[in-house]
Amino acid sequence: MGYTHYWYRQGELDPETYGRIVQDFRRLLPTFEKWGVKLVGGAGEGEPQIDDKDVWFNGNEHCGHEATTDLIIPWPTPDARGVLQGGATPTVVAGQWFAGHEVTARCCDGDCSYETFHFPPVLEPHEWQTPDKDGLWFEFCKTAFRPYDLAVTAFLVVAKHHLGDRIKVHSDGEEPHWQDAKWLCQLELGYGLDFQLDPQ
Repeated sequence: MGYTHYWYRQGELDPETYGRIVQDFRRLLPTFEKWGVKLVGGAGEGEPQIDDKDVWFNGNEHCGHEATTDLIIPWPTPDARGVLQGGATPTVVAGQWFAGHEVTARCCDGDCSYETFHFPPVLEPHEWQTPDKDGLWFEFCKTAFRPYDLAVTAFLVVAKHHLGDRIKVHSDGEEPHWQDAKWLCQLELGYGLDFQLDPQ
């Protein structure tokens, strides 16, 4: 349970297309840093892998942000956006949903990590995975609207741009929750505002 993004993807991507996805995403890394979003390895520490062989990252478990509030299973308010640098504060908690707190910006509780984001060029399916009717494989990442959610959504905007109908992107979020990633991609890469979540 928690705020999650979902996608159905082609199992094997050609190296040229995958390389373009990685190249564009790497161009966004300095801007993430400016927003206070530090990407680390998929386990929440160490170095992320963002190259032609794999994409594997998370938020920083040891971010150093003060845990100033007991943040329980955060969920964005309808107009939530931006990244709160320095951890959650009571001012970002806007209310409650049935399982936890509603927040007005991406924030953490002293731990900026959550679930690993993994997007390899060749998917090695788990036992529970089977392709859908279009031959696409289901994947997901629960970000809990932590700061690295900005990187996850931006990556999916980039992937959609290069893959088209070879990927379908869904989300617990609504259009406002994707605006930061769309504008970031538009300003840095020249595309992004045309991104739309695929129909459920």
